[in-house]
Amino acid sequence: MPLSVAVEQFDCPTCEVPAGSTCRTRGGKVAPKYHTPRFILVLQLRAKLEVKTPADRGPGRA
Repeated sequence: MPLSVAVEQFDCPTCEVPAGSTCRTRGGKVAPKYHTPRFILVLQLRAKLEVKTPADRGPGRA
């Protein structure tokens, strides 16, 4: 399972996007990486320091 699919199974507690969406900045654009409280919900990702947003869902897109 790709990392993005694993992370996006959960709602983000930081930016409050629903499951299936990438994390967002305060301005509503795609964040360059997933928020930490979201990806630590995935057991196999807890040891990572950051998980970047996939390139096809590029940072800065509305």
